[in-house]
Amino acid sequence: MTQVTIWNEFRHERTDSDVTAVYPHGIHTTLAEGLARTGLTVGTATLDEPEQGLPDTVLDTTDVLTWWGHLAHDEVPMRW
Repeated sequence: MTQVTIWNEFRHERTDSDVTAVYPHGIHTTLAEGLARTGLTVGTATLDEPEQGLPDTVLDTTDVLTWWGHLAHDEVPMRW
């Protein structure tokens, strides 16, 4: 089974009321729900979580990593 991790900055959804109204739980959650309906195994991570949401335990089990951002591209660590 393919493991997809959607990594989102989760900033715009928390700072802009118009975006919050559309994505109250973050766009990463909306994307994950849609992909999960196709049969993929999907997890989410956000930039403000410990280790930017991507500890080795998550990365080691992720086949496809997708970044979704709007405001904080410059905060993405270049550790890979």
